[in-house]
Amino acid sequence: MYLVIGMIFLSVSIFIAVYYVFSILVSLKIAKKTYSVKSSGDGYFFLESIFKISDALSVYFFKIKIKYVDDYIKKINDMLKILDEPYSKFNGKRLLMLQFFFAFTGIFMGFIAAGTDVAVIFFSGILFFFLPYIKIIEMHKKKRASVIKQLPNASDLLAVMISAGIDFNNALLKIAGISEGDFANEIKTVNSKISMGVNMKQALSEMAEKYDMAQLNLFVRTINSALESGIGMAESINKLSEQLKLENAAAAEKKAQEAPVKMLIPMILLMFPTIFILLFAPIIISFMANGGL
Repeated sequence: MYLVIGMIFLSVSIFIAVYYVFSILVSLKIAKKTYSVKSSGDGYFFLESIFKISDALSVYFFKIKIKYVDDYIKKINDMLKILDEPYSKFNGKRLLMLQFFFAFTGIFMGFIAAGTDVAVIFFSGILFFFLPYIKIIEMHKKKRASVIKQLPNASDLLAVMISAGIDFNNALLKIAGISEGDFANEIKTVNSKISMGVNMKQALSEMAEKYDMAQLNLFVRTINSALESGIGMAESINKLSEQLKLENAAAAEKKAQEAPVKMLIPMILLMFPTIFILLFAPIIISFMANGGL
């Protein structure tokens, strides 16, 4: 029993350690500092090597068409399209091949830790397989939450500037200049597209399509409708800002209500066993040593 608990604890510890190692490797700042040798003008030697190996293997692997795999790759691509460097260097096929690489690594680590224990090796391989996918989901949720959080404040700024007599184009430029964060970066991208001749409504619609979020879709629809009508833009954006703030407050309240329920799982799995061990271990040890109570 103690051996099984030890193996599970070791596997989870290795999983957490490799998770953070993966986070470091895909971090552009750390990669730039650690792997200073560049293989191309926009990539680094280590990551580019992984991508080349993944691309070479995917040529043979993806000749077999499986609907589930195709849907999985499409889902990954949909998540990756909103992420910045270095995650934008990935694609669905590359990530899936990286997951297989991590699965083999997990199997090898499980073999080293537990020998020929099939259960531990299988459990370790499954954990390591989902490691890159978990990281992508985490960053995807983080960026979407960041955009939603910044959207009401940006709407307020936009409404104030338009009310002050600044036209919509210059208001977007000023917001991109004075604001920071993911939404400000998206506004900069919109401004870049407009400067290259893309229609403003099209550039905003592409931003909304990229994220596919109800709040951002509402923001873009409101602005596009105001641009078409030519009147009441400041008032429309003010109403939109109030609605977005109410939705964010409602979402925060919902998370707060769900927190106690979610805390039950770690309490049951981690805290209660420890309490039981502390309370009953001395009694059991005394019982086993003396042959009775």
